[in-house]
Amino acid sequence: MDRLRGRVAIVTGGGRGIGLATVRTFLSEGAQVALWDLAPDEAAGRLRSEHPEWPLSAAEVDVRAAGDVRRAADELAERTGRLDILVNNAGVTTGHVPAIELSDSAWTAVVDTNLKGALNCVQAAAPHMIRGRWGRIVNVTSVLAEYGFPGHSAYVATKAGLAGLTKVWAREFGRFGITVNAARPGYVLTPMNAANPPQLVDQVVARTPLGRLGRPEDVANLFLFLCSEEASFITGAIVPVDGGLIT
Repeated sequence: MDRLRGRVAIVTGGGRGIGLATVRTFLSEGAQVALWDLAPDEAAGRLRSEHPEWPLSAAEVDVRAAGDVRRAADELAERTGRLDILVNNAGVTTGHVPAIELSDSAWTAVVDTNLKGALNCVQAAAPHMIRGRWGRIVNVTSVLAEYGFPGHSAYVATKAGLAGLTKVWAREFGRFGITVNAARPGYVLTPMNAANPPQLVDQVVARTPLGRLGRPEDVANLFLFLCSEEASFITGAIVPVDGGLIT
C-alpha cells in the first residue's frame, strides 16, 4: 500500500475499462488522481460515493484538443504543486472495417485520439515532470500492434505507433529522471470489447495458456508497478500482459 503516496497522476480515458481500474488502483495506493474523460461524471461520482476520502478530481478533457489538454494539465499542476504520472489510456477503434473500406474520417478519428492525443498529453505533462526531475509516463499499446489483425488498420497503426513513441520518449526524457514504458495487453474484458462475438472470445481463451481473458485490473496493476519506485530502472519497455496469448 501507499506505493504512490504524494504523487499526482493523470489517467486519460479514466471513465471506464482499463482507465477506471487504473484510477481506482492509483487512488488506493495513495496518489492524487485526475480522471480525464469525455464523460467523467458518472465514474467520478461513483468513486466519490464509495471512497469520499480519496483525493480524486475529474475533468472533461478531449485529448485531441491540444490547447484544452495543456490548460487542464497546467491547472492540475498549479492546484497540487506537481505533476508526476501520466497514463495515456484514452483510445478508440473503428470496429472491423477492411482497409479498402476505411474512410478518411474514421482513420482520422482513431489517429487523432490514440496517437496524436498521447502526444498532446505528453507535451502538456512532461514540462512539469522535467521541473520536478521525476516522472512516469505509461502508454497502452496492444498485442495487435505486433501481430496485426484484419479489419483494424487504424487501431493497429496507432498502437504500433505508440510502441515506437515509447522508445523515443524514453530516450528523450531519461536524463530528467522520467521513465516511459508501455503495457501491451492481450484480450481484456472492457466495454470496447463487449460487442465481440462469443466465438471470437472462445478462440482467444483457447489460445491463452492461463485459460481466461484479461481483467482491467491486470493492466492497472502493471501500471502501478511501472509508476512506482520499484520500476525506477525500467524505461523504454513494452511489457506484455496477455496471459501468454498464442497468436
